[in-house]
Amino acid sequence: MKQELSQPPAPHLNGAGLKIGIVVARFNWHITGAMLYEARRTLQHLGVADEDVAVYYAPGSFELPLLAQTLLQNETYDAVLCIGCVMKGATRHDVIVGDASGQGIQQVSLTTGIPVIFGVICAETQQQAEERIVRGVECAEAAVEMARTIQNLKQRKEQACLQGSLKK
Repeated sequence: MKQELSQPPAPHLNGAGLKIGIVVARFNWHITGAMLYEARRTLQHLGVADEDVAVYYAPGSFELPLLAQTLLQNETYDAVLCIGCVMKGATRHDVIVGDASGQGIQQVSLTTGIPVIFGVICAETQQQAEERIVRGVECAEAAVEMARTIQNLKQRKEQACLQGSLKK
């Protein structure tokens, strides 16, 4: 069967029953607060109940990975969104913070096996950051898609194990 290559397959974006954590940096709040609003609105649109969304605040983007890790050690979530904004300044501080938050968020995700979505904008200007507020929508969609995909993979594994044990 020839596969259509012009369009990727549609993601599974039904968030009903999912529990989502959001960790958001207060630094550059005019950007991160708007991203948080967009993410929450999108999660609601995708069927995630308001009571199944928990929001926690970090001082800045550098602190997001630790907060996400602690959240996943103490609570059960299907996915966690990390929202932050790092803007270029007069020094290389933005590069250090952006790299550290990205690597830390990835490490938490790989260590826990739970999708931890990188929603940290790394912008050179205020205008660039404002243009990327829509990342809040994209991150919410990614959280739901990844949570569902991982749930489906776990269910397949459980079914295969059940079928294997029934054959014995």
